[in-house]
Amino acid sequence: MKLNPFVVMAEQFDGTGLVFNPESNGAVALNKTGVYLWNRLKDGASEAEMVSGLQEKYEGVTEEKASADVKSFLEELRSRSLLSED
Repeated sequence: MKLNPFVVMAEQFDGTGLVFNPESNGAVALNKTGVYLWNRLKDGASEAEMVSGLQEKYEGVTEEKASADVKSFLEELRSRSLLSED
């Protein structure tokens, strides 16, 4: 999995973020968890590493919940052409 190299993410002062895709001229807002997962992807983390990272970062998050959240996040990125499987 790789982030679209043309896409830019700007982290805001409150920990949220804004992703801009110049190819589609579209933008997507990210909450704090989305910014965390985006940065993990940027660093080359696998899906399993992102799941365990969420569990470490947020106390009380089950593996099932973290896995569902990561899958949903990745599906959303794919649907907006922000992520490829290359």
